[in-house]
Amino acid sequence: MNLHHEYNRIKERIDAIDFSALWEGFHPFRFALYNETECFFDGKYIEKTEEFHANTSIFYNGENIAIWKLTEEPTDIDALAASIVHEMFHAFQNDCGEKRYPDERRALLEYHYSTENLSAKLQEAELMRTILEGSEKKFSELLSIRKFRKKLFPRQYDYEPRVEQIEGTANYVELLALMQIAPEKGKLRLMKMLNDITNAGKYFPIRIISYTIGAVFLCCIKKCSSFVFSCFSDRPFSDEILDDVLVTSSEIIINPEIGMHLTAYNEETERLINAALNKGEVCLKGNYPLVSLNIWDARWNGKYAISNHFVVYLDGEQPKILNGNFVVEIDNDLNIMTVYRQ
Repeated sequence: MNLHHEYNRIKERIDAIDFSALWEGFHPFRFALYNETECFFDGKYIEKTEEFHANTSIFYNGENIAIWKLTEEPTDIDALAASIVHEMFHAFQNDCGEKRYPDERRALLEYHYSTENLSAKLQEAELMRTILEGSEKKFSELLSIRKFRKKLFPRQYDYEPRVEQIEGTANYVELLALMQIAPEKGKLRLMKMLNDITNAGKYFPIRIISYTIGAVFLCCIKKCSSFVFSCFSDRPFSDEILDDVLVTSSEIIINPEIGMHLTAYNEETERLINAALNKGEVCLKGNYPLVSLNIWDARWNGKYAISNHFVVYLDGEQPKILNGNFVVEIDNDLNIMTVYRQ
């Protein structure tokens, strides 16, 4: 695979996008493709440094750029181009001083999976599907249930809208970009998103489905409301839009599938943790401040966290990284006590 060739194919598609139709003020950012040994950035090969890690936005040579790890020829160049626009949007957020990020480390320890909260979220998802399939009159009911859920579950409704704000917006922009690049693929993507948010099994872990929920909620807002969600304010759009909403719904219909999936999720978490503890391969022991886990699919049982691919911690003033899949013992002050390899 030739990074230069794939870069040109992607750039051709991105250059054809009307960025002003995606988000007010949004514009293309420079981007890089890289693999284990090479890095192609803004039309030329450059030295690959340790900054190039994961698919994200980084601050490189004085500017925010999008980066994507490409180790094999892409199967869908249109979808890949839209995904890179997603990372460009993160660069845009950084340029604009976005500050509504969730505290992922604290949320890992404190977010409580509630059958009531998740059942209400599934009710909201069904309403969003109905709205986007043609029934705009359900929008006020959607907002009412969200307002009611915020009152009942304030901690969850602090975390979830922050993920919707950061990643849901980027997913929304990615969806609109794909609809411009390849309209039929965009329509299929939206159909899949609607199927995902109405599937109880997709709500574990909550962070991943929040990407999709945020994007679909924005589609509903765009269709049914004059609410301006493109401003960089102090509060997530999912919270601000509820300010003047009256609660007319006070019933949460418990979804039995949620309880079943929650039990299975907790059992799998315990199985993974116990397997690592029984294996007993200790990679780190002491008292080290936690910098980050892989929050994408992290799990927590009250004492141990599961982090796939990496763990970052402070050794004195020096950040250090462990590569691999781990079970991590963490105290209430977010210090790592022990790291076990899975």
